Amino acid sequence: MAHDRKPRPELAKVRVIGPPDIVDRVVDAITTALPAIDPSEPYPSRKNPGHVRVYLEVTPE
Repeated sequence: MAHDRKPRPELAKVRVIGPPDIVDRVVDAITTALPAIDPSEPYPSRKNPGHVRVYLEVTPE
């Protein structure tokens, strides 16, 4: 029954772009502070050579 389902938490989608060492530290800080779904693997930034981007979804709780 649909009314017995637990409500899904609201998720915020976050994209972090920067030098790899900084992105690692920021993602660690975010996932320590907030529940998060596994971050993506770092992707090369299309606009900034030497930078990476990581995507993750977090809940405010």
